[in-house]
Formats: sequence, structure tokens, C-alpha cells
Amino acid sequence: MQPALFLPMSQPTSSSKPLPPAGGLPPSDNLPAEGELLELAVECDAEAAEAVSELFNRYNGGGYEEENEAGEAGGGGAVIEATGFDDERQEYGGAQRILVKTYLKPGARGAETRRLIEEGLWRLSLLYPIPEPKVRPVREEDWANAWKQFYKPIRIGRRVVLKPTWESWQARDDDLVIHLDPGMAFGTGMHPTTRLCIAALEQHVQPGDAVLDVGTGSGVLAICALRLGAARVLATDIDPLAVRVALENAALNGIAATPALDALEGEEQLAGSGEAPLEVRKQSVPPDGAGAFQVIVANILAEVLAKLFDGAYGNTPLAAPLAPGGLMILSGILADRAYLVDDAAQRHGLTPAGRLQENDWVALLYRHPG
Repeated sequence: MQPALFLPMSQPTSSSKPLPPAGGLPPSDNLPAEGELLELAVECDAEAAEAVSELFNRYNGGGYEEENEAGEAGGGGAVIEATGFDDERQEYGGAQRILVKTYLKPGARGAETRRLIEEGLWRLSLLYPIPEPKVRPVREEDWANAWKQFYKPIRIGRRVVLKPTWESWQARDDDLVIHLDPGMAFGTGMHPTTRLCIAALEQHVQPGDAVLDVGTGSGVLAICALRLGAARVLATDIDPLAVRVALENAALNGIAATPALDALEGEEQLAGSGEAPLEVRKQSVPPDGAGAFQVIVANILAEVLAKLFDGAYGNTPLAAPLAPGGLMILSGILADRAYLVDDAAQRHGLTPAGRLQENDWVALLYRHPG
């Protein structure tokens, strides 16, 4: 899962951006006509794109078809476009331009969702250089496919390729191609911490390993582990939407998983039979897997990881499922917060085994001494 987002709740000071006004319909020149949606688009860098995607998925993440069949507004979550061109189709200075978008229908619910999103973006702008969203009406039929041209395959590490389902890819003999639908965006592979985790998995997963993915999000790390040779993976997340998304992405990649997607009625008991190579559960650290996993991967914020080690959320301590001699891969960690995780890991008897870094983000590796 991409790092969970904890937004500062303080009110603005005189030097802060003012909070956006209370929600309502967009300005009259932006009112959607019949058959149109309202597009909210934010241009940002790859690091901020994950945070904005999480925000859009949080407030507008229902299934688009299901919500609209029920007469609701919007849904469908975040869409990420990455391109080398600006709005005038001019080259974008050698860098990649990233737009994160979501779509709303007009009406009371759409207005409230827009208000929540704009307030969330304001809070995010205290952490990232995020501009105000651009708002425009688009026709539903144009929206359905036009954005797909911007989403391209991404190579991570030596062998792993994350590929949107509609794109072709000329794979090398040893490429491990993972099919994803960015319309189900949780972890797109753009965030440095996702890349760091994949690089560590590529280096350390051995054939036959049992792997635990805590905070799985899109399931991309769990799918990577299986493609790298793991015999079985347990993926957990406390968000029921993440459970569904992980199962959907597993299906896209031809991976047998439990529970079956059609068994997610009401999102009650989500523990599967364990017979498939991938099991996805709605929970935190599993209470029934002491010493059972050769590899544990968790891509969550440093503060949360430290608390998971201590069982501060009423969870099983994070180190408990790690087998003697096993490896733990932890990311979602800003370099200046790494000490929080390091203190917690060593307090629970783990030995430092490596560190990877990209920009301000790190992945920390620990070994069980047994």
C-alpha cells in the first residue's frame, strides 16, 4: 500500500493558505450539462500523486458503475495521467507531467464530495507543492477512454514491469509483467516507496517463501512476490476497498486468490481458505501466523510502523509473524523519520540488514536473528 495519509488538522495562520470555501455547485461557466461529468484535475510530481490519489479514492472511491446505477454521484476514484507533453502538446522540459483526476456528477452529493476533496487538497498543500485543482465539464463517453493514452508501462528494478491492461509491451525473456488498472489506483508504482519495496523483494524473495504483505493496498507487492517465486502470500489491509482492489488485480494477473470476489458480500469475514497462493484479509497483522513468514513487507508511514511493532492498535506485534532468519522490508518512511522504525525494530529483537533510498524516502531491511 502507498503510505497512509495523516493530514494536519490545524487551522491556517495568517501566513497559511485560507481554507477553501464551503462546497456548493461550481461556478456557472463550469456547470456540467446533461450527460456531462465534472473533472477535478491536480498537476503534481510523482511523490504527491500517490497522496492525491489516496485523497480522491477516500472521498470518491466507490465503484463508478455501481454508484451511478444507484443514482449516486461520481465514484471511480483516482485516475493518473503521466505524459511528456503540456496542454499544448509541447514537450514538457524533459520531465514527466503527472495529472491526478477524479470525476463527479452535479448535485448535492457531488457538491459535498467536491468540498471534502478541496479541503483535503488544501491540507495536503501544507505538505506538498500542490496547486488548486482545475475544474472542467467533460462528456461521460469521452471520459471513459480518453485518459488511457497517458498511462504507460513502468519498469521497476531489473525485471518487474507494471503495465496497464490495455497497453502492449514487448517483454524481455526474464521480464515479470504485472497488469494493473489505474482506475483502481492505490499503489501505481510511481511512489518511491513502492519502487524501493519491489527492488528489495526482487533481491530477497526466494522460491517457496511465504510472504506477508501488511497494508497491501492495490496488492501490487503481493503480486510481485508471487511472480518472484513465493509459494504463498497473505495480504492484509484494514480498508475493505483495498481488499477488493487487491483481489481484482490478482484476477487481472491470473493469480488464484481467496476469498472469491463474488464472496465479498457486506465485507464481513474476509479470511479465505488459504488453499490459493494468494489470500487477502481485512485485518492488520494476522494473529494466527506466528513465525510463519520468511518475508514480511509493509509500506506504511514510519509512525504507524513503529506503533505496529508495539501492538499499539490492539494488533499482533509486527515482528511476531517473521520466521527465524526471515527478512522484514519496511518502507513508506521519510529519511528523517527512519529512527522511529529503527528503534522499534531493534527493540523487538531484529537486526539491521540493509537500507535503500530514493530521494527523501527509504526502505529499511531487518533480519530475524534466529
